[in-house]
Amino acid sequence: MMKMVVMSGASWFLGGKIHSGKVRKKLNKKHLSEQKNLYTQYYNDVYKLQETIAEQQYVIENLQSTLNEVQKQAELEAIQRDYDEFKQPDVDGDDRISRAEFNMYVKNYLSNYPGLQEKDYPRFEDFDHDGDGFVSFQEYAQQMALQVQQAELEQYYAQQQGKSTTNAKNKANAIKGLYKDTKRTDNFNDLYANIR
Repeated sequence: MMKMVVMSGASWFLGGKIHSGKVRKKLNKKHLSEQKNLYTQYYNDVYKLQETIAEQQYVIENLQSTLNEVQKQAELEAIQRDYDEFKQPDVDGDDRISRAEFNMYVKNYLSNYPGLQEKDYPRFEDFDHDGDGFVSFQEYAQQMALQVQQAELEQYYAQQQGKSTTNAKNKANAIKGLYKDTKRTDNFNDLYANIR
């Protein structure tokens, strides 16, 4: 009987070893297969993400290029509008505004904005920075930028003090209508070069 117990114990141990070896090999094979599938999935996901990033960078570059073109076009249009406004009082077309042209323009302009008074509009001397008796485009652009800032400050102070802001708003809108927050250029030649 002892022999039988030893034999059955040995066969049980040997069977367990064989069976566990088979199970271990099977599990190792399954683990390696799953690991290979995970690595493959990982590399595919990384590749897809890199493709998506590259596509998004391409789209971003195109959008930035389009935005830059639109901004350049808007700047050119703003400069052209500003220059067209500068040319309105320039009756003789010499790219300078004389005192007579300025006074005539102010009179016409004030008739279009009845809420404004002549004291609300800047004087010729305010525009003629170099005192040569004419207003150049550069002087015009600088003074209009200054006038817009002053009108906005007056409107702000009127709001802070609780006063009626109708006159301040009218003045600010009228001056903004002249200037329209355009890009300032150094002189007419620079403006012309930018437009071409």
